[in-house]
Amino acid sequence: MKKILIFILLILPTISFCQDANFEKLNFLFGEWSGTGSGFGNEKSKIESGFQLSMNGKYIEVINDSRFEPTEKKPEGEHHIDKGFISFDKQRKLIIYRQFNIEGFVNQYVLNESKSNDNLLVFETETIENFVPGGKARWTIIKLNEDQIKTTFDVSFPNQEYACFGENILSRKK
Repeated sequence: MKKILIFILLILPTISFCQDANFEKLNFLFGEWSGTGSGFGNEKSKIESGFQLSMNGKYIEVINDSRFEPTEKKPEGEHHIDKGFISFDKQRKLIIYRQFNIEGFVNQYVLNESKSNDNLLVFETETIENFVPGGKARWTIIKLNEDQIKTTFDVSFPNQEYACFGENILSRKK
């Protein structure tokens, strides 16, 4: 019994550390952000974003709330919300981002490690619910400095290259 207790006490900190280490390259995202966007039908937007640890640090909760200026086609403007969770898939050893959009799309992204580094995160969909069969999406985050990031959202329809649907410049709220 004593050996089991010692084993648990030795292994428990390692398990906690491993989860934190899995998100280490995402640490610069934690906090609240605000900024402006462009694209998405040539509309300008204001965006509020947040990244925070959730459920005892097992997940990163992501919330994006964008308000688009009125246009001729949409005189009342538009309001986009997406929420999701980033997790670490221990079996595949991959960072996964599950995003739920107010428009009804559910994206499951995988962090592409070969395209990512300390200042660049490239998430690519492995599944999209309620979208064109064979379509893909890519969400890229570029760390411009400690208090500013740029995000881009690219979409690829079947048998086509990715096209930028929009980008945001966000500053850390203080």
